[in-house]
Amino acid sequence: MSETKRPHGSRFRDALVIINPGACNPSGVALSIADACREMRDHEKVGTRNICQDPAIRLMVFQLAHLFSVAGAQYDLVHYMADEAACKERLTELGLKPFGAG
Repeated sequence: MSETKRPHGSRFRDALVIINPGACNPSGVALSIADACREMRDHEKVGTRNICQDPAIRLMVFQLAHLFSVAGAQYDLVHYMADEAACKERLTELGLKPFGAG
């Protein structure tokens, strides 16, 4: 069985699907985070610092922390909204449609 390759930028779509309406499966969110980190390493050749600053990964990590009731005030609404907007912008830049868009 061959693995289908996800398009570069899939992490932005995944992040938006995870936060809206709010994923509740911790293993699914964790796997999405791992996929997003792999995408960045494979396509963008970046290190840990860049991965930790990526808006899509930050949104996914926040949702995972929220599921375990460990999300704190360090990630406030302003940062959350900025990361969400950045994901939507990157999807557009990469020519990808949001999940469920025709």
